[in-house]
Amino acid sequence: MNRLYHPEFETDLIAAARYYEQQSVGLGHDFIAIAETTVETIMADPQRWPERQGGIRRMQLDRFPFLIRYRISGDTVQFLSVLHGARHPDTSSGRL
Repeated sequence: MNRLYHPEFETDLIAAARYYEQQSVGLGHDFIAIAETTVETIMADPQRWPERQGGIRRMQLDRFPFLIRYRISGDTVQFLSVLHGARHPDTSSGRL
């Protein structure tokens, strides 16, 4: 499978990492590492997580209250957003 990142996916990731780095030195790095591991887990079996409205799937990061939202289109996994779990899932629905 191929992967494609929405242009704002990286923006979401960096904003969250900066926040965590301000809380504790090294925590931002940990956040990025766990997010990268989560992306690789998704890529290994993208259909493992159930489809929700609009064909969107999501996986929670370990240790952090964030979700990675993605969808499968043909042979491509499209990564849409890194979203805090307390935010409404439609927050980044404009990325569909």
